[in-house]
Amino acid sequence: MSRQFIFSQAIDDASVRADSRSRVLPLLLRLVLAITAGVLVGIPWLSPALFWTAWLGWVPLLFALRHAGLWGTLIVGWTAGTVCFAIASHWMLNFVGHLDDYSALLTVLLSLGFWVYAGLALGLGCLLFRWLTLHLQGWELLSFPLSLVSVMALYPLLFQTHFAEAQAEFLTGLQGVDLLGAKGLDMMMLLCSVLIYRVLTGSSRMHAWRANALAVFVLLCWFAYGAFSVAHWDAQMEDWQVRRIGLVQPNDAVSLKVPEPPKGFSRENPEEMAATLRLAQAGAQLVIWPEARYKGYFDHFSVRQAYSKALAQNGVGLVFHDAEKRWKDGEEVFYNTVMHIDRQGNEVGQYRKMRRMPFGEYRPAFFSLPGLDWLTTQLFGEFLRPLAAGLEHAEFAVDGMRLVPKVCYETAFPADVADAIGNDGAGKVLLFVSQDNWFGETTQPFQHRAMSVVRGVENRVPMIHLINNGPSIVAAPNGRVLASTSAFSRAELMADLRFSPTAGGSLYSRYPGIVEWLIYGVLAGLCIAAILSGRRRSGIEVER
Repeated sequence: MSRQFIFSQAIDDASVRADSRSRVLPLLLRLVLAITAGVLVGIPWLSPALFWTAWLGWVPLLFALRHAGLWGTLIVGWTAGTVCFAIASHWMLNFVGHLDDYSALLTVLLSLGFWVYAGLALGLGCLLFRWLTLHLQGWELLSFPLSLVSVMALYPLLFQTHFAEAQAEFLTGLQGVDLLGAKGLDMMMLLCSVLIYRVLTGSSRMHAWRANALAVFVLLCWFAYGAFSVAHWDAQMEDWQVRRIGLVQPNDAVSLKVPEPPKGFSRENPEEMAATLRLAQAGAQLVIWPEARYKGYFDHFSVRQAYSKALAQNGVGLVFHDAEKRWKDGEEVFYNTVMHIDRQGNEVGQYRKMRRMPFGEYRPAFFSLPGLDWLTTQLFGEFLRPLAAGLEHAEFAVDGMRLVPKVCYETAFPADVADAIGNDGAGKVLLFVSQDNWFGETTQPFQHRAMSVVRGVENRVPMIHLINNGPSIVAAPNGRVLASTSAFSRAELMADLRFSPTAGGSLYSRYPGIVEWLIYGVLAGLCIAAILSGRRRSGIEVER
């Protein structure tokens, strides 16, 4: 018999044994528990003050998976995942609506398709966990967090998803990400739920109590480190220098076409420049504009000349985003570019977006295949604006600061951001510029802001996230908010940024890959142990 057949038979036998016990809980009750778990885990994305629900939200799911067969496990986990993603990314309805003039029914169906697809990641994670549980009893404290975090990391989504990014307001629980990244906090949240589940199921075995005690110790260490870190950074920042940063939040409406300048303004003298001059007069050392409407800076000499003159006359630097066109090998190449002009009106820095958004800024190769190419053109054709990827990170020198710019979607990739900070984080400040009006007046911009706060804590640097429609934020290296704007409004904000030329960087920014490979390595060890355990049991049955 082939190995594949033996392995499949082992899976089927395990499933049958589990299914014989699954009558303990009917499928309907399991699905109710799964939906409850999805709600509890997803709710913090809507209301960050309810961050605590995600620490215990997995408990109903663990009860739903208890004694479940493998197919039942997939269905239950998939249901919980779909509900969680539907709550967390409810803004897909608004986003799809902005793509084209779709009917209400098609908008709902496309959004539902995304939620179901994303939810499958949790279903597969639960399936792996249940398979491990069938072969390795008592290892839930490791196997559940490792299975879900690993599958979520490997599953092909539009952007990386971390439950940690709904914890931006829980500063004590957040601090450990500077050691283990968002995946580390995900692991702690899942560990907490498994611990509660094990206590509620009342295992009396001595080694189970020892494992529970170890889990309690790990969580206590995590929170103790968090409390110490918050206080430490608050005290340290009292002696830091202050940089006055002006933020312009124009709240431009989204448009697939290039809009004309508002009445009374021009490409050479946009509304943002008028706001910049007001902020300069109020004492801003640097002004920043978000990712927003087309400005024509790279296309028109008159615009470049006007910007340079206005900034030099008012003695203020400017960082802004615009669409850049270049000729390469006889073809037009487009970039999403962030430009830095200093107080003398000179171009002194440029960053081209490296991580592009699938279907918005490029079409993945798989979806260019015949048939799929037609489908994606029908769905995203008007929205798709092919862009070339930038090749390197950049930093802008501003009054002793080393400003590290990133554009919108790049906030969703912790390892990329950590790579930009690197081994030399001293004096660096993260800058994100975004255009989130595509998602309407939903919680998405708030989620995006929270995501950027986690990136700042991961790398222990101050962070600025300027969102076209708000809420924009300036945050300290411990995630504490230093300044912010209201959402869905026009605003001009003068923010006092706490900064030190000698502080910055973390263990995570230096070694972002270690935690990920450690997680994969331990999970691989559990899988090997499970396979060997299955073979040993098969050998014993054959002898009998």
